[in-house]
Amino acid sequence: MKKEETIKVIIVDDEKNSRDVLSKLLENFKEVISIVGKCEDLIEAVACIKEKRPDVVFLDVRMPNYEGYEIVNFF
Repeated sequence: MKKEETIKVIIVDDEKNSRDVLSKLLENFKEVISIVGKCEDLIEAVACIKEKRPDVVFLDVRMPNYEGYEIVNFF
């Protein structure tokens, strides 16, 4: 798979450790996956999604201020 054909991923979690663990796991697939963003809250995630247009978003459900599923209200 060519670099431009990689799956673009954004990780959204309010806990840095969780973002780091998932990033480390995804590194095993760096030939096919490219992490284009890591966000710590939903507002940051919405901006990142609009800018980077990922193929996949790993989204924490329980976060301060907004639940992860509330992301649908922003699109």
